[in-house]
Amino acid sequence: MGENRIGVIVGANHVAEITGAKFTSEPLLDFLRDPKAESKSRIAADSAKKRFDEDKQDTRGFLSLDSIRVLPPIAHPTKIICMGGNFSDHLAEGSSSLPSFPVSFLKAPTSLVGHRAPVIYPRRVKLLDYEVELATVIGKECKDVPRKDALDYVAGFSVFNDISARDIQFAEMKRGFCNLGKNFDTFGPMGPCLVTPDQAGNPDNLGMELRVNGQTRQLSSTKKMVFKVRELIEFFSSMTLEPGDIITSGTPSGVAIYRKPDKEPYLLRPGDSIEAKIENLGRLQNTVVDMQPLYSTSKK
Repeated sequence: MGENRIGVIVGANHVAEITGAKFTSEPLLDFLRDPKAESKSRIAADSAKKRFDEDKQDTRGFLSLDSIRVLPPIAHPTKIICMGGNFSDHLAEGSSSLPSFPVSFLKAPTSLVGHRAPVIYPRRVKLLDYEVELATVIGKECKDVPRKDALDYVAGFSVFNDISARDIQFAEMKRGFCNLGKNFDTFGPMGPCLVTPDQAGNPDNLGMELRVNGQTRQLSSTKKMVFKVRELIEFFSSMTLEPGDIITSGTPSGVAIYRKPDKEPYLLRPGDSIEAKIENLGRLQNTVVDMQPLYSTSKK
């Protein structure tokens, strides 16, 4: 059985391990609690890049992404706070008005999966949809954070795909809540990595794209967010935010459910390949698969 480790991506397809990190079920979260985490990761990244660039033919000491299972950057956060209706273009396609405050729902940590992990199509679901989103990961415990200081508490950013069972979600929303429609296992792909704020650039102006089977379905920018990253941290830090907590941005226009005149060709099906991309943060790839039976029977 393999160990959970953390590393830095070097080149297009290699990883260099960060030495000295604890091998626990949540190594990155433990690493974030280290006051020297940022400097250690920068030293590891600079050293690995220098070695890699000096001799691209010598990949000793590096792991190929194809040879490892890539876990979500944060596997067991205490909170995943997801925004609903936070992009002006998405609100327009759904004929909704601009919200006066950030509207959110909670996503279960058990929904999280990593880069290249399968997204399971549950048997009871009829309308499966995608949503590319920006994930902001909290790096330090905080409470009542002023907007101007909000980014000081961010560990990094990642790509998130809020997979949604629209038939169940909308049935729930008629009763005033949203739960199972967003929370089946594997409905929270995240990755491929965590990008530090200094490398990510302005989180409020990053290009976003989602493709299904190579076809562009969503193409937008985080600049279309109604409430920006700083505002979201300020608002949600009314409750204590802890290291590893995730706040997602909401999604732009282009989701399957609002496609006209016919949404059916755009809904996800088993076998579909999904690629969610955010500028400077990489490409998150997942494939939709049929839910497998827990057991099989045969006649004697």
